[in-house]
This record gives sequence, structure tokens and C-alpha cells, in this order.
Amino acid sequence: MDDAKDAEFSLKVMINKKKTKVLFVEADSHFADILLSFLTLPLGRIIKVLEKHYGDEAPTIGSLSSLYHSLVDLDFTGFWTEGAKQTLLDPASSFEDEYARLKLDYNDYHPAEYFTCRNPPPHSIRSVSMYHDSTPMCLQCANRHQMIIEEHEKECQFASEDGVFTINTTPFIISDDLQIFPNKIGLLGIISILGLTDADKAQPIKVTFGFSEIMSLLKASFISQTPFSDLLLSKARHVNSVAVGSEPETSLNQIKNEDNTDSKKIVLKVMVQKSCGKLLYAQAEEDFVDFLFSLFNIPLGRAEHLLAGKTCIKAIDNLYRSTAVVIDDKYFKTPNTRNRLTKPNVVHGCISNDNILLLTEECLPDNYSYISWSSSDKFPNGKGSYLKTPQTYHVTDDLTVTPLCIVSILSTLNKQEIPISDVKEVELQIGPKEGLNILKASLTSTTALTDALLDQISTKQPKQEPLV
Repeated sequence: MDDAKDAEFSLKVMINKKKTKVLFVEADSHFADILLSFLTLPLGRIIKVLEKHYGDEAPTIGSLSSLYHSLVDLDFTGFWTEGAKQTLLDPASSFEDEYARLKLDYNDYHPAEYFTCRNPPPHSIRSVSMYHDSTPMCLQCANRHQMIIEEHEKECQFASEDGVFTINTTPFIISDDLQIFPNKIGLLGIISILGLTDADKAQPIKVTFGFSEIMSLLKASFISQTPFSDLLLSKARHVNSVAVGSEPETSLNQIKNEDNTDSKKIVLKVMVQKSCGKLLYAQAEEDFVDFLFSLFNIPLGRAEHLLAGKTCIKAIDNLYRSTAVVIDDKYFKTPNTRNRLTKPNVVHGCISNDNILLLTEECLPDNYSYISWSSSDKFPNGKGSYLKTPQTYHVTDDLTVTPLCIVSILSTLNKQEIPISDVKEVELQIGPKEGLNILKASLTSTTALTDALLDQISTKQPKQEPLV
């Protein structure tokens, strides 16, 4: 993979006569695989690779960017282990083997390594781990053994000419806003579907896409409704229009989850300015902040699934909808590929069993039947538990997280000329519905708490203060 970042794609691009808009792009399956891989990236991985490539010019993705920066700034001593924090800063994916086979390595893939005991006792259940820091314990002898990497995993570490997510026998048509169609749809079909009115005056150009262009496309897909035009024609950028305060449509499975009265609830104290109803900040325990940080482990496609394909990020929504509905099964590499792309699992061991979004983890490979997962030394308090207990945090509207400091809060209120008598405390219950609202708002808004919780706050009475 030494030359993986030097790979290039040759694209055929149709633009309008005025050279102000890309009408559509024709590309091979290898380029389509790159686009589809966007859906498999954990949200924290997206922030990380864009920050690494663009530095200070990295795009702001809703409140996720500020949440990520606050994670970077938090002292690792507040975490159970330094490794637990690192898994959030650079989340692993359940698609690492597939990344290794992409024509271009744009996201610094982590080789998927599964470790097992070198000399397990006879007839014992073999323990297996995908963590570098773990020494699996045999379930029968309770002894820890030296780990070895499974050799068959190493065989996946090379680029594939045979396609990764799609078959390599057909080109694809990609619209300016990232709708994808097999080119079998034909010229008249694409003109009709995309509503092109000036196709007879279109001009073809050839474009070469390399590493920098792929990074630019990933960036533009989050901040523009027309990423190809922005990238290839230096078109003025369109900011995504976010339906502030709207409730996300959820999938049927998620609605059923919300109806479950046994679903975990997190208590959150929210401080609101009485005079105008403005959310000032939230006072949260470590369980709520663990939930916020766990958002970084969620693959983009799983976020789309949870929000029924309506994140309000138009290009990403189109990419997801094309994968879920438009592309025929026969164009995918395997019968299960569509399902994996549109409902990608979280990598094993990073989400707690009582996570309020009820996410699903990846399963062991088929050839690992009758093998148990071992726990990671990174999570001594249980998987998905990142922060030590008890701790209390200050969470701002844009999801900036800092340790609670009363002096700092009082100073900020004084600077804003907000008297203490104008501040009320509202106690909220954060369950699956509120978690979905926070997930959606974190992707699209820099006032995530207000957008996600304002309706609930307005119906709550302020907490009664004790009589002096």
C-alpha cells in the first residue's frame, strides 16, 4: 500500500455550456467504491482525516467539530485509560479490510487484526480479540496467553482490481449532488431523472482525481449541495439548509425502540435564561458525555439509517438513498453489500450495551464461530465506558465539553450581563428520541443542544429551589 495515495481516477465530466455547473460525471466502479466508502466511515474518522489534511481550513461539521476539539483538549487523566481516549480520536471501522482493497487510501486505514491465544488448553473455547493491548484469557483455564495475529487477515492487505463494494464491469453515472446510477440507465434516462434542460449544449471534459481531489470531494459533500461543481468549476459554495428544531423522521425499528419503557435514560441538567428561553449550558455527568463522545464511533451510513436518510446534508443523503434504493443488487459485489453499506455496524467493543441509540456491533467473521470476544484493557470499567466516575462536565450549545468550573461559569454569566435571578435549571430525561435529535443536530447545527432539546425544555417547569 506504499503507493496507495498516488493512485488516480480518470473521470468523464459533462458541464453546461456556460461552464458554471457539472451536469453529471461518468466514472468506473473503483471511483464508485470510494464514494460508497464514505458511508462506512465513523463520524470521528471523518473529522480526523479532514483535520489532518486541511488543518485550520478543515470544514466545520455541525457541532461534531467542536465536540472533537474539546475531546482533544480534555486531559487523558479523566479517562479510564489513554487508549480509551485514542479510540475516540481515531475510531476504527468494521470495514478496515475493505479500505485496504480500495484503489486509493484516503483515510489511513487500520489493518484489521484479530488476536488469539498461541497455546490454548485442549478443548477450550478459543478467545479472540481485535485489540492490540489485550491478552485473551482462555475461558476454561483462566490463564492469559501470548497473542498471535491470524494469518488469513494479512491476506486482505492489498488493493483489489476486482472491485470492493461494486462489480468492476460497469461504469456509473454520478450527479452533481452525489446521486449514483449504473450507466445502463442511458442518456435519456439520466436527462429525465436529473431534470437536465440544456443537455444538448453540454460540453465534455476529462478530469483526473487523485488523493487531494478525493479529500476535497469528501469535504465538499458535507458543506455543499453541488460538490462536483464546487470542486471542478470553483462554483460558489452552498451551505446546507438545516431545518432547525424539526424532529427527525426515524426508522420503524427505532420507533419501536423508543416505545420501550426499559430503554436507558440519562439525566441532564440544562440551564436556561428565563427572560428569553435561551439555553445557556448543560451540566452533565460522565454518562451523558460518554454518549456524546460515542457518536464518533457511529458510521455515517448508520447515522443515515437511524435518521431515515434525512440528515439535512443533501449530498450525503443522496449518496445514501442511491445505495439503499437506486442501485440494483446485481451491481453490488455480494448480496450482503447493500445492507452493510446502509446499516454499517459499529466496531466491536466501543459502544456500551445500554447505549441509548441501541447501536449494533460488528459480528465475528464466519470462520470465528464458537469463539468469544475478549475485553480490551482500554476499557477496565466495561466497553463503551470512556470517562472515570464520578465527574461533572459543562457542555455548551455547540457541544464543547469541559470539566465543570463554577467560577468560570459565573464569570461568563457576568460578562454576558445575565443575572443569576434570570437563570433556571431544567432537568431532562435523555432517551432514544432525544439521542436521535442530538445526533441529527450534531451533524448540521452549531447550536445542537438548542435544536435537539428546545421543545422538551419549553414543556418543563424549572426545578424548585430549596427554601432558605
